Parts: sequence; structure tokens; C-alpha cells
Amino acid sequence: MNLQTLQNIFDCFYQRTYIPFSIVKDDQLIFPEYSPLFHYRQDLQYLYINDEFPLHITNNYQFLGASFLYPINQETYRILIGPCFVLGSQIKDQYMKELTYRISSESTESFTSFCQNIYTLLTTHSLNENQIPIKYLRINHDKLTPKEIFEKNLYERRSEDATRDSYQFELRFLDYVKRGRKDKIDWIFKTIDKTYTVHLADNSLDTIKIKFISLVALLTRLAIDEGVPLDSAFSLSDSLIQNLPNMRSSQECLKYIKYASYEFIELIHHTSKQCSSLINQCIRYIDTHIYEKITLRDLEDTTGHSTVYISSRFTQELGLTFSQYLLNKKIEEAKHLLLFTDHSYQEISTLLNFTSQSHFTQRFKHVTGQTPKAYRDMNFKYL
Repeated sequence: MNLQTLQNIFDCFYQRTYIPFSIVKDDQLIFPEYSPLFHYRQDLQYLYINDEFPLHITNNYQFLGASFLYPINQETYRILIGPCFVLGSQIKDQYMKELTYRISSESTESFTSFCQNIYTLLTTHSLNENQIPIKYLRINHDKLTPKEIFEKNLYERRSEDATRDSYQFELRFLDYVKRGRKDKIDWIFKTIDKTYTVHLADNSLDTIKIKFISLVALLTRLAIDEGVPLDSAFSLSDSLIQNLPNMRSSQECLKYIKYASYEFIELIHHTSKQCSSLINQCIRYIDTHIYEKITLRDLEDTTGHSTVYISSRFTQELGLTFSQYLLNKKIEEAKHLLLFTDHSYQEISTLLNFTSQSHFTQRFKHVTGQTPKAYRDMNFKYL
């Protein structure tokens, strides 16, 4: 592997993970033009030592870094991985704070596992945990115990009288979702900065993420109480929370909360529709066979009713023809695949049984007003 190829690989990794990579040769930074780990090398000498350990990791309780030697064309280079912020840490260095939205936050365990996999991928040599020493540069004297955090939060809530406001906000929010009032949801997000005044985390993004998880739990319970099947409610909840680490800014996270609210509104609204047992049976069949080619003949075989009768019932009960309903369901599934998977447009087209990628693009744009690429780029630019 040549140097340019390695740089391209590291670029791709950073775009996907927000974990930076650097290449150093003889105390000279080769790639990229600037590296925080190289900038702080005087304080991170442990990453630059040569000993019996192939991979070195350091943790200064604010950020993590790693390094290992890698040969290219008979020359030895040092690969630096990081920095990554320590998950839940308090960033006090002003320079590092400015990097918050461009660098991932990881636990020591996940960062170590990532570095171990990168090392194995490049060198083809496996490492065990005994070969990966972790150097802790200082003790975090400022870290509060759980009891101290509890007392601090309780004092803040009492002094700022925030608990009652937060509770009233949640009641209003859940009521708006239950009634499908997207206009009220929009209004809430215009005033959300005035609603929560108590900080659960020093980093505002971490605070919003904590609130998001709590809110999704409440929305999941609400959806179940409104008759949404357990597997549907929890599947939506899981998919939303699994994608949360990809939020890189407070503004992006707030937009994601609004998106999650709309998804629960649609789920509750869809479930609340009063349909006959025949149409409910057809809907269940479509939901469970969405990745297959579905025809009216399939529904006839499943329900025992004629295609003509099924078609007329779709129009009468749902206000859509069978073909329109099926297309809408496939487009909704395509949206999910675009946002939460790495599938290409061709792969999604094939999975959902469109005749071709161009046909998929055409039908997607017909329903949403956007091409699949525009939809993915607009919603989650990191994908």
C-alpha cells in the first residue's frame, strides 16, 4: 500500500466515524496539514515512544489518542489515531472545545477496540489486550461522584424552579404528538431553548442527547398506550436511539428530535385508522413482505377475497388504490434505508423490487419531491 492510498483510506474513515488519523515521519507531519495529536506532542510523549508494545493508547480524561508504527515502501511511519473526546468528559481546554463538533466522543473501551481493529486491518496482525497498554496521564480530580452530581442537580432544579416547567413541557409535547399537531410541535422547537434551564451535562449537545433518549422513552410508552403494537413501537424507538451518536451538533440533534416526533405521530396516526379486518390483514401482509414483490393476487391468496373486492376496499377505507398504498409503503421503507444504512441507491432499488434504479429514483421523486440522493444529503450529510 502506498502513502496516497493510505491517506485516502484515512480520509474515508474520518468522514464515516469523525475519528481523525495522522501520519508522521521523523517528527514531521505528513498528513493531514494539521493534527491535534501532533500539535500536543510535547504533552503526549507516550504516543511517540518505541518499546515492545506495538500499539500505544493514552487517556488524559478529556481525550484519547493512539499510535503505532507502519512500514510503507521500506520506510517506517507513525500512525496517530485521534484525538477522540472521552465520553462524558468535561472539556476545559478552549482549543479542544472548538473541535467538539468535528471529533467523535468515545468510551475508552470502544476507542481501544477501534484502534485494535485498525491495526489488524493494516498490519494483518491481531493484538490481545495485554499488548495494548493504556497510559492515564493524570487523575481527574474534578470528577464528581454520583451523590455529588445528584445534590448539584437537585440544588439547580430548586434554585431555578425548572422541574415544574420541564414537566409541563413534557405533558404538552406528548399531548401534541398524541393529537398529531405538527404545528404545535414546530412552535415548541422555536421556544425549546427557554424550556430546559437545568444542564444534565456540561456539553449542550450531550444534554440534548440525554433529553432525546428520555423523550423517546415517553413517546414509545404513549404509542403503545394508543394501540401501536409493541414490536412497532420499540422498533422505531431502537432505530432512533441507535442513530443518535451520529448527531454532531446541538442544532442537528434538535432537528432529529423533531424528526422523531413526526415519526411517532405517523406511527400513531397510521395505527389509529379504523380499518376492516380484511384491510388490516392486507396491511400486515404488506408490512411483513415489503422486501418482496407484492401483487393483488398475493393478497387474494392470503385473504380468500377477490382482487376486485380487495382493490375496492382499499380505495374506500384508505382513500388510496392498492398500488398507491404499496408505493407509499415502499418509499417509507426506502427513506429508512437511506437514513439508517449504507446501502447504495441500486441496492435499495433491488431490495424493494423496483424494476431499476432509475425507476426507483423516478417513483421516489414522484412521492417525496426529491431524489433519493437529495433526501439523504439533506437529512444526514454524514451518510
